Amino acid sequence: TLLGTVTLTDKTRRKGGRHTLASMALAVLPALPEACYGVFPLPNEQYWFVAVSDGMLSPFGDIVGDEAAIRIAVSNFLQITADPAAGWTVYAPSGFFPDKDTEDKALSILFDSKVGLRRARLSKTHNPQVLWLWGVAVVALGVGYASYSVWQTQQENARIAAAQAALMARQQLEQQAPADNLKPWAMQPRFPSMLSACSSVWKEAQISIAGWVFNTATCDDHGKITLHYTLPNGGTVGDFASRLPVLYGSDIQPVFNIPGSADDASFALAVSLSPPEHPEALLPGSQQIQHLTSYAQRINARLRLSEMDASTQLTQGDVKNLPWRTYNFTFITDIPPDRLFAPTRFNSSGIRASSITTTLKNNRLEYTIE
Repeated sequence: TLLGTVTLTDKTRRKGGRHTLASMALAVLPALPEACYGVFPLPNEQYWFVAVSDGMLSPFGDIVGDEAAIRIAVSNFLQITADPAAGWTVYAPSGFFPDKDTEDKALSILFDSKVGLRRARLSKTHNPQVLWLWGVAVVALGVGYASYSVWQTQQENARIAAAQAALMARQQLEQQAPADNLKPWAMQPRFPSMLSACSSVWKEAQISIAGWVFNTATCDDHGKITLHYTLPNGGTVGDFASRLPVLYGSDIQPVFNIPGSADDASFALAVSLSPPEHPEALLPGSQQIQHLTSYAQRINARLRLSEMDASTQLTQGDVKNLPWRTYNFTFITDIPPDRLFAPTRFNSSGIRASSITTTLKNNRLEYTIE
């Protein structure tokens, strides 16, 4: 089940019924090859871009815009998506991609499948009448609660006024901007720099050492990456211990889970990281959180966020609320993060990573950024 929103810009009165609209991307999917992308002309010099990878709609497709916007969308899709073995099937108006072998197919031909149209129907979930009833109930509860609270508020007004006067006097003495050493993002390496440094190490890591198979690699903000390998059938810790110095030098020593099942081998490598000379300015308001969340939604990544306390102890008995909000986050994706968060694609102001973990799952790499 897919849940989304649709903005209707025309004022045409629509007939009653549950299924009056459909997703154009889902409707044409059954008629498209497993690896293709296409640009189809629309009225008013607009175009529609749709892309299919491994038989599934790409999150970088289903975009409507003018020619410039569509060309940017196609470029982003091709940069991030791996080329299929048999190459892409490309649909476009004649001359739109002069350097590619394209097929000029009418969009109406792709809607012949009744199965595709039924699958693409949209069901309305917004009910203004129910929302209006809920609104009336909420207003009634709010009025009752406000009336009950008035007398309590009046009793505390005098005490609050005195406390506010004292607080305002103290704040007038503390209007200076907080020092850089109070900014948590000033003490850690910049996000793109850490991604690039960690990526350069784990991309050179061996997929197998003496038969032991790569499992995970965790790169932290202290400049260390720890790689783990899993014991194969017939393998021994001695095989791994003797092979590792040949690959990485005699100063790199393995660590095994002994005592225990002795089926995990790990070793640590240095990663060159350094904090920025000066912390960058933050994006205004909640813009960065919205930007990161939207990015995760666009590429179908998993994102978890939790807010931390923004106050800090400046002196004994003196706690100050700092002019920023701090969040912990976990971002999980199968797209290499050094490409995903390259400075040309994503403004990472104020974002820092404490660790980046690469895990081999079902012969594919998964990246977890925290």
